Amino acid sequence: MGREPQRNPKDLDPTHLSEFRERLTRCREANPDAWDASRNLVGQPQVQLTLKRLTAAIQDSPSLPFALRNQLVGVLREGTANRIQELPGEGLRQLTGLPPTKAVRALCILFGLARQEGSAEPVPAISAAQIERFVRTCPNPFDLLREADVASLLDLGAGDLSFASELVDQYLPILQERQQDLIVHCIDRLKPGSKLGGPLHPGHAKLKSLRQPTPGLRFQFWGDQDMFDLGKATNLLPHYTIATCQAPATPTFALEPSRVSPPIIEEHLRKTKGVFRTVRVEGEEALEVLHGGRTLLFPPWKFEIRGPLALLDLLSRHGKLCVLSAVDAEVFWELLSQLVADSRMRPTDVIFSPAIIAELFGPLYVSLSTLPVGESVVLSNLTDLRHDLPRVLTTPDVQERHYRFRHIEVRRGAVFEGVPCSRTARLFKDMTEEPPPWFLVLVPAEPTELQAIPPKN
Repeated sequence: MGREPQRNPKDLDPTHLSEFRERLTRCREANPDAWDASRNLVGQPQVQLTLKRLTAAIQDSPSLPFALRNQLVGVLREGTANRIQELPGEGLRQLTGLPPTKAVRALCILFGLARQEGSAEPVPAISAAQIERFVRTCPNPFDLLREADVASLLDLGAGDLSFASELVDQYLPILQERQQDLIVHCIDRLKPGSKLGGPLHPGHAKLKSLRQPTPGLRFQFWGDQDMFDLGKATNLLPHYTIATCQAPATPTFALEPSRVSPPIIEEHLRKTKGVFRTVRVEGEEALEVLHGGRTLLFPPWKFEIRGPLALLDLLSRHGKLCVLSAVDAEVFWELLSQLVADSRMRPTDVIFSPAIIAELFGPLYVSLSTLPVGESVVLSNLTDLRHDLPRVLTTPDVQERHYRFRHIEVRRGAVFEGVPCSRTARLFKDMTEEPPPWFLVLVPAEPTELQAIPPKN
């Protein structure tokens, strides 16, 4: 097919053009920090990459009318601009109501390229639509690190760093050949040197190896760091190509506090886990649990319930692609109840048991529970996805109150050929009483997509 001819801005629907200009102005005024940060995107060293990323984001934005999208891309691509001043200023002004530099900066904010004050770190230019196309055809989502312009990963709850170590071993040599950096940032709440947590602490040799200055590797580990309070974790990137959580903790993410009230959660924990209390052991606070006639010690926050909404919110803020691996059954069904559109799957004050799950999820339960190990399914092929996931974390860097995932893949199993994984995932094969875990691949929608509901696949 021939290329669609470009039209004069006067040919655009005046209402659409006016609404777009107003939206651009509101976005700029509501994000003063991002406006300051956008200065870094229009300088001489960055302008070509900025225009490439911006045109890709605009092309994949279903919230803009096609004609407007087409003209914006045409203006930004006209010639091969090495400086903003080389862009057709009058064309940009007619479309945005702003002079060229301010227009490009405002567009960068609207399409999510400038979000964090003072950050000079590269943000992946790859769009959500490009990522979705990639993960639909590639069985290993972490291979996105080989395709994206920025190879960066954030590992939340990194534990013994076994996953990070496998990932570095697999991808660093490939990226070194291309003279491209691999950025791996890991966060875990266990306090280094604590007597609690046992094998989940990273070994000294592994941590030393990852921290060893290595060409092309930018590794950082934050221990004693709550993933939901990242104030102390300086040097985090505004966004990562991939954000992942390996084996999300039970019961932390196995109960949703917005769905189940605190008294019912506490009663359930005491019934299933045992009597528990806070004690001090060798000078540090711990959670003592009496379970099956044994006294067990855990970090003091072991039974702190955050729920899947908090985890999904966190992942979607930091990752262009989100991966949850080695997800046990308890966490999976609670997580799934929040991802589907049908609110009946989120009953108030009901603790999920196998019988209740089978009844609540009905045909969806049958389809997923019979999924063979190693096989996968696109969730939207089975049911409608939820489009109004609430932002439950309060931070100034995210303006929208709701978000959604444009693509969700559900896979059965813990270990997959060629896919790096954690030590916990490898241990699942020895857990004879545990059903096979789950693996989820989620692509967050761009902020500019939030008003557009995609058709069911």
